Amino acid sequence: MRKESDFNPPWWLSNRHLQTFWAPLSPKIPLPKLHRQRVELEDGDFIDIDWLNPNRNAPTVVLLHGLEGGIDSPYLRRMLFKIHQRRWRGVLVYWRGCSGEMNRLDKTYHSGRSEDLQQVLQHIEAEIKAKKNGELRNKKIFVTGYSLGANVLLKWLGEQGDKANITAGCAVSTPFDLSICADSIDQGFSKIYKHYLLTALKRKVAAKFEPAELLKKLNLTLKDLMLIGSFREFDDRVSSRLNEFEDAEDYYRQSSSINYLKTITKPALILHAQDDPFMAPEIIPSDEQMADCLELRVSSHGGHVGFVNEVSIGSASFFLEKTILEYFDRFL
Repeated sequence: MRKESDFNPPWWLSNRHLQTFWAPLSPKIPLPKLHRQRVELEDGDFIDIDWLNPNRNAPTVVLLHGLEGGIDSPYLRRMLFKIHQRRWRGVLVYWRGCSGEMNRLDKTYHSGRSEDLQQVLQHIEAEIKAKKNGELRNKKIFVTGYSLGANVLLKWLGEQGDKANITAGCAVSTPFDLSICADSIDQGFSKIYKHYLLTALKRKVAAKFEPAELLKKLNLTLKDLMLIGSFREFDDRVSSRLNEFEDAEDYYRQSSSINYLKTITKPALILHAQDDPFMAPEIIPSDEQMADCLELRVSSHGGHVGFVNEVSIGSASFFLEKTILEYFDRFL
């Protein structure tokens, strides 16, 4: 069900680009101690995860990053800090190739790779049970996904239905319709974000494959790769070919979470801003497109994974962490 969000930034901070840019330009929050673990996947590849407070008898919050996100993403560092303050367990999941080490297979992470999330959550659930040591362990597992990670989470929830092995989820700034989003980010000032993210993706592919491999696997020279100018072209010529889709549109059709919202049975909070510069307002789902267990809160402002409440010298307060954790508190 759609509800109005209570996020209301000061007037001078309401611009969608200012909301989006503010957090990455802020000083980095120090990280608590994390413990790295490798999850071996069924297809022979791997995913790395970082545990926060792994031995604590407390609820677990799993974090799924967005496109080219990682440990330096401000939204992840803030959330890990808040989880640590609560003395909860946390798990930061790095998609294939995003932990600082290239993944083994030609496959890449993408917005629809929900099978990886399934295997990671099975691993996390087994780890929690293994640490029981004769005492009752807290088995509550919450998952928060941001942007690409939010799309993966909602797609997985829709696929799993009652079998989803989590207590509740939260999706932030979700690209519900990937086809529309691929075109939206290619307009106006949003091209700045497109250029930054697309350049990072192309460099990762260039680092992964030797020129001869690039030509053999993708029929691209290095120059061809670097001249790709849009997400739709990149997904058509790279993502779809490496991940067994027919083309970009086939990838978008199979992976867009808008097609899975109706079959979700586990409770989830969806936080979205109408002014998100990465996507158009028309992608926001209607009540008819969503299952009853979903709570969609839409705000007029907030940008992309922004939601900055207020700013003072050397600090800022953010809406996301407080709202997400208060939602998870309902299920304790």
